[in-house]
Order: sequence, then structure tokens, then C-alpha cells
Amino acid sequence: MKEKIMTEYNRWLEADYIDDETKEEIKRLQDFPEQLQDSFYKSLEFGTAGARGIVGVGPNRLNCYTVRRITQGYAQFLQKNYKNEANTHGVVIAYDNRHYSKEFALEVARTLAANKINAYLFSQITTTPELSYAVRYLKTVGGVVITASHNPPQYNGYKVYDETGCQMVPELAEQLVAEIQTIQSYDISVADEEDEHIHLLDTSIDEDFLNDELAVLHHSDVFSELSDDFKVLYTPLHGTGRKPVLEGLSRLGLKKVYTVEEQLVPDPEFSTVELPNPEDVKAFTLALEVARKEDISLLLATDPDCDRVGVMVRTNKGEYQALNGNQIGALVIYYLLSTNEEWKKQPKPYIASSIVTSDLGEVIAKDFGVESVRTLTGFKYIGEQMNQRLKDQTFIMGYEESYGFLVSLLERDKDGVSASFVLTEMAAYYWQQGKTLVDVLHELDERYGYYREALISLTLPGQKGMAEIQALMQKLRYLDLENESFIHQRIDYLKDETGLPKADVLQFTLKNQAKIFVRPSGTEPKIKFYIGVCGSSEKEAQEQIYVCQQWIQKIQED
Repeated sequence: MKEKIMTEYNRWLEADYIDDETKEEIKRLQDFPEQLQDSFYKSLEFGTAGARGIVGVGPNRLNCYTVRRITQGYAQFLQKNYKNEANTHGVVIAYDNRHYSKEFALEVARTLAANKINAYLFSQITTTPELSYAVRYLKTVGGVVITASHNPPQYNGYKVYDETGCQMVPELAEQLVAEIQTIQSYDISVADEEDEHIHLLDTSIDEDFLNDELAVLHHSDVFSELSDDFKVLYTPLHGTGRKPVLEGLSRLGLKKVYTVEEQLVPDPEFSTVELPNPEDVKAFTLALEVARKEDISLLLATDPDCDRVGVMVRTNKGEYQALNGNQIGALVIYYLLSTNEEWKKQPKPYIASSIVTSDLGEVIAKDFGVESVRTLTGFKYIGEQMNQRLKDQTFIMGYEESYGFLVSLLERDKDGVSASFVLTEMAAYYWQQGKTLVDVLHELDERYGYYREALISLTLPGQKGMAEIQALMQKLRYLDLENESFIHQRIDYLKDETGLPKADVLQFTLKNQAKIFVRPSGTEPKIKFYIGVCGSSEKEAQEQIYVCQQWIQKIQED
């Protein structure tokens, strides 16, 4: 292995096409043997969720050379699948505020242009939902966004979208991966920045996007009647959401939208937060300082590429409570179905959610006579269902427990922009009735049962960690259930047992109907255990969760 690593290291160091600055960085790695090994022991993986990695030098890092290689494979994929349309309709490219995002986006455009493929490049940082929207708006054959979502600052990523604005499903992604793997050299031809195939987009698309996002609201008139004591705070956590979300909230008629001034800056270091992840309540630390001072009613935070949104609500006791993705999704489903009659006039309405998402949304939908569609984890599968059902059914909402929501047909990916608007409208609607969103959650508990969830996420980095994750999945896959008294059933999604595409996911159903899903993360060195229960009281639900947690701990230790 060491000999192979040093061969690759020297290949980069001696290559004529590698620039001098990169070579100096490569030389500096000699003083950091672990970094050197990790940078050169393999090529950066491009999987079904795209590529995500640390920015740096070498084949296992994200840099202009690895970006060019991926893009050359993508160009070959497009020309095989779309023929002349690939060149004429082209690809739209967006980027966030991370280190080198703009530079990498330009490398994508230059590589596509060298292949005579039109590249439509946003001229400023842009949200991921607008990229999905832009694919449909511009009628391109695909899209690329340079982002690593909510990962730490040293990371960046490369996500690819099909002609519908949906992230590639595995069948297409595997074809793309095969094309990338045919390219053995990093000496890729690129066009000049002024090439005729590179087109900078103007701001008209931003305006159309925002207008269309606001048009999904059903009760925007609620804002004209609001009292001044309904106050909203929004933070983009240093990311791309600042412009569209703040502008949209302003157009709704809110008299004032509060912000965290320090977090409006598109800082690639995300220096005011430990992680720019709205799932983590610690990301709301500065927002809560403002909220307590100003008596804020609703707090919203989006991640750096603004495809996910987190929520905190001031309760009647004056305390602030974070809502998880399952709770937010259930609230929005209930709100959309109970306060708007239009969906009843449409054919075959449905919601879509991933298998690891709480059953509460499905129970609410069925109560209103609405179909619930379950997909594998990954919003691309929800987007795929939207495309397949477009002619005959009516889409109400798609969501995942990981804070991704979509409430319109404008995109085929989760959308933190429109979700922020819907959540604000929903909170205002119930505020006028003297209720907070927490009050409405309690009503859902009483009506449907106490649905509660827990997530156990084990981080196991490196080659050793990958082997440990695989070993744990195999152990669970062949576990003798006769010795597990409270497990009723195991479903292996690698087998054809569900009607869904095969996936490395296991589902354990308990005798009390609680569920435990186990899956390796597709983007991080983690294995995740999703627990979902329903009790007749808060106490009973928490007791069920505890039993599940104890079983998972026992499995890990055995």
C-alpha cells in the first residue's frame, strides 16, 4: 500500500499539468504522513449522492484536478445519453459560500465548455433549491451544485442533477460513475473563461424563483392581520439563504424580520457555530440570545446551501423549544390538509416520505384520505416519485426526518426557502388562534398518539471504520432472531422484500410495533440507527425508546 501511495504521490509531483502552487502543497505533506496517506491512497469516490470530501491536494481530495476529472466523466455521460441536446441545452451550475466553491464551479463550466457543452453559471452564491429550479426553468439536461451542505468548513462537494432537477437515482448515477472511472489521468482539457459555451446568468432567474416560491402559500393574507407581537427571526448560518429568505419574508408583509447580524456574512469558516447544521440546537445559540431579548415567536435557521431548515418556537411559558424534522413535517402536513380545501378538488393527492421518517405523517395523511408513499432515504427518491406520478396524481408534500421539506412542484429536491415561508405562514395562522406550534403538536399527540423518535449515529472514520460498519451490518443481517425475544420481524432491503430498490438498510419491527432502521450513511463515515415508536402517553413512548436504545447498545457490545 505504501509503495502504491508514493507512486501516486510522485506522479502528481512530477506531472507537467499540475500547477506550481499545488506542487508546493504536495511537498508540504511530507511533514504530515497521515494526511499524505489519506490524500493519495485512493481516488475521491463519486457515489449515488455525488462526491464530498476535504478540500486539498491529491486524488482523494476535492481540488481543481479532481473536479475536472469528475466533470469530464459527466460530459461523456451527457453526450452518450442526450446526444446533441447535451451540447445545446447544456448544464446549469451553482455554488455555495464554501472554500473554493466559486473556483470549482468555474472549473466545471470550463471542462463542459471544452466538450462543447453549454454551461450556465450563476454569478453569485446560490441556494441548492434554486439550482433544482433552474434546471427546469432553463430546460437544461442537468445541473451541478458545488456544496457540502452542513459539513465542517474543510469539506466541499459536487452534486449532480438530472433534466428534471432531481438528484440522480442510482441507475443513472452508476452510469456516470462508470464514465468517471474510464478517466485515468487528471490532465483534462479546459476552455478559457471567456469561451462562447460559458454563459453567466443574470438576476432575472432569482426574481422568478422567489416569486414562484412565494406563490406556493395558501394563506398569505394572514400577515395583514397579524399583531406586532408575532416576531420572526431568521439566520442563514453564514450560508446562501440570506438573500431569498429575508427578501421573501419581507414581501410577506412582516413588519420586521430579526436576524443574527454576525451570521448574515457568507463566512466559509462558519466561525460563529460549531457546525452549520440546523438539526443541532447549538446552531441556534446566537439566535436564542436575540430571541430572548426581543421576545421572538418563531426562529428559523437554514444550512449553508439552504435546502434544509430548523425551527425553534417560543412556548406559552416563554421557553424556547426546538422542533425535530419529524415534528415539522407532521405539522406542515396537518396544516396543509386541514386549512386548505383546494387539494380535495385534485386527483389522487399524496404525500411522500422516506422509510426512516416518523409514521405520524402517514397516519395524518390517511386520516384525510390522502395516500402516503414511502421511499428509500435520499430526496432523489421522493423526486423520482414526483416525476412518476406527475400525470395522474397531486403532490401535497415530500419530506424526510433530516429537516428536508418540499411543498410544490417547482423543484425535485428539498427546499429550505419555500419551507421557511410555509413555516412562517403556518405559525402566523395558529398564532391568530392563540396557539403556538407546540400547542398544535400536543393536539396531534392527543388525536393520533404519541409518536416519538430517536437517532443513534456512530462515527467510524477511515478504512478501519468502514470495515467496522460493514461488520456490524453483517452481524445484524444474520442475527438469530430466536434469541431476540422482543423482535417480531426483520426486513432486509438488499433483498427484494419491499418493492423498493435494493439498499443496504435493515428494518426491525418490535412486538409492540416500534421500528428500528439501520443504515450506513451515504455521505459520511457513520452508521445510523433510527428508532420510531408510538405510545398512549409521553411516558410510554419514552419507555419504548429506552428499550430500543438498550438493545442497540447490547448489539454493539456483544
